[in-house]
Amino acid sequence: MPARWLRHQGVITEVTKASPVRRAWIAFALLAGCVPSQSAVFGPVDRDVEKRLGIGVSDGKTTAAIDALLAQPIDLDAAVRIALARNRRLQAAFDELGIAASEVADATVLPPLSIDADYKWGVSSRDSEVEVSAVQDVLDLLQLGQRRGIANAQLRGARARAVGATVELAAKVESAYYDLVAAIQERELVQTALDAAVASADLVERQHAAGNTTDLALAREQEQRERARIEVARADQLIAERRSHLGALLGLAESKWTVAGRLPEPPAKEPQLADLDDAAVSASLDLSALRADADAASARHRYAMVRTFVPELGVGVSTARREDTGWEVGPAVRLGIPLFNQQQGPRARARAEKRRAQNQAAATTTELRASAATTRSRVQQAYAEVRHLIDVVLPLRKRVLDETVLQYNAMNASPFELLIARREMTDVGRQYIEALRRYWGAMTEATALRRGGHAMKDSEP
Repeated sequence: MPARWLRHQGVITEVTKASPVRRAWIAFALLAGCVPSQSAVFGPVDRDVEKRLGIGVSDGKTTAAIDALLAQPIDLDAAVRIALARNRRLQAAFDELGIAASEVADATVLPPLSIDADYKWGVSSRDSEVEVSAVQDVLDLLQLGQRRGIANAQLRGARARAVGATVELAAKVESAYYDLVAAIQERELVQTALDAAVASADLVERQHAAGNTTDLALAREQEQRERARIEVARADQLIAERRSHLGALLGLAESKWTVAGRLPEPPAKEPQLADLDDAAVSASLDLSALRADADAASARHRYAMVRTFVPELGVGVSTARREDTGWEVGPAVRLGIPLFNQQQGPRARARAEKRRAQNQAAATTTELRASAATTRSRVQQAYAEVRHLIDVVLPLRKRVLDETVLQYNAMNASPFELLIARREMTDVGRQYIEALRRYWGAMTEATALRRGGHAMKDSEP
């Protein structure tokens, strides 16, 4: 049969006709110590992320792609893409995959070959003796399946946590984006209120100078104007804080970027979230990671149980040379006896780790259902408020403003009444923007739960 040449880490091995045992050893030698490829480690993660988010982790990661997104105002989709490419904490979470992949490689590596050499001499040179033995511990080979089972379970857990970190980052970016857009829209309304307050104060100041109004009216309008200035300053600070928060999530230290768009209008019908708790538990990446932890702990316990009875098993060759008989060759066997160390610690640790993972999974399930119930309530409350503002309050406030304008044109309402009506219209507009922000924030949490994440607490600035 023609020779086949296999290259492994720069070493060329010629495989000719050989026994099945020898072929197995050659195959094992070629596979031992191989770190899984990048595609094998990160490919499943990228596909899972794309399935859950609709965006692959590797999409648009080049500098040119990021620069193209930053060259124009950032919308919500662009913000998520930039964060997936630039956020260093997410990259650190993916580095955990490389660590877990190295454990897979370690699971296929045998301990070093042990070589013992003894030299004995007697009264005469003929009584001298040389003995050399080479022994390979093969217990790890016999437990190869268990070792790989441990490493693969750890890799599954690392994958689930990497996908979970990606889902959570996307949710944080979406929430921070809505917060910033809402702050910008509120700033516009606050500026409108300031302009109205300035106009009203200027009018009263002219009237007061002409002796046509009281000191009380002048002080009242000036106080309203200065309070409006404070509201504008607060709005500017809120924009700065929320912009910094979003920039940190995007991994952008520079300030030369802007956001596009406004808060989307709410849907015509209330979102259906009756199945949110079941969907959150079914998709949970935390639960997937904890199940992988439990599998790894079970595999470690089985591994330790074998070592309880046979802590060491080695086979090899022993040679001895005597002056009178020459070299003698024979098999060598090394067998460990578990007199003192019966793997009590590793077995107890594995059992505790499994119980911990199971208890954490049970607690996570309860917390997910509670988070889903809270999120569902928040969505329903915010949606009801937004719809009430759109359908009832804003039309009524607009009617009041329109009627005030008519009465003002008919000289039945004073300029102050008109300014107050416009100020109150601005206040309702700010109330609507805040309710809309809370609605989309709650919907972001609901979407994160469906994607396999966990609900976030409202901690934005």
